[in-house]
Amino acid sequence: MPYKPARNKAAKKPAEGTPIPSWQVPTEPEPRWLAFGTVVLVIASQTWIANSLSLRPVWVLPVVSAILLLASLAVYLPDHEEPSLVLRRLALGLSAVLITTNAISVGLLIRGVFLGSGLDPLRLLLTGLVLWIVNTAVFALAFWEFDGGGPEARSDGCRDYPDFVFPQQQQDQQGLAPADWKPMLLDYIYVSLTAATAFSPTDTMPYTKRAKLLMGAESTIAFTIAAMLVARAVNTAKG
Repeated sequence: MPYKPARNKAAKKPAEGTPIPSWQVPTEPEPRWLAFGTVVLVIASQTWIANSLSLRPVWVLPVVSAILLLASLAVYLPDHEEPSLVLRRLALGLSAVLITTNAISVGLLIRGVFLGSGLDPLRLLLTGLVLWIVNTAVFALAFWEFDGGGPEARSDGCRDYPDFVFPQQQQDQQGLAPADWKPMLLDYIYVSLTAATAFSPTDTMPYTKRAKLLMGAESTIAFTIAAMLVARAVNTAKG
């Protein structure tokens, strides 16, 4: 069953003679293979982190994520020309589970730093660093999945407004990118990396409430992880 996100009826259409925004221009859909591969790496990394931080039982959340991933593949493989409501729900559910897993891991990292951990200091620092990298990847996937209703919906050009506005989509940047330019997963990875590093938006701005909530959540988690790494490093240096 094809899934077509509803248009915002209150939005104003471009006046006659005004160029159509790039996010409204239909293009070929971006394949999901890179995203699927990234999810596999994320699940493997989250399993290692959960084991390192003594999350018990270790297998529960990774198994849930793996089931959602396999189900997404099963829905996507037969026909990935049109977005389906089932694929959309599976993808959003997978994003929610991955984010929840990271949040739980952050809580365990905080416990390990302040209440003690069975890990030696260097292993705890390494676990925190891997968690920061995984968090960046998880939110890149979430941004990619949420923006404009997902990659398939973005390719249809059926949204009046995007959730994230990239420099290439702004009026004053016309001529620096193709008229039908659309962000791809690598663009969202960059957005996620800058948000995790600067703890705030940089060149790409969140325009909708859900985009702001997502970016705010990433920045908060990234800042917390960084603070724990610094705290642990200071404690280690003091001996």
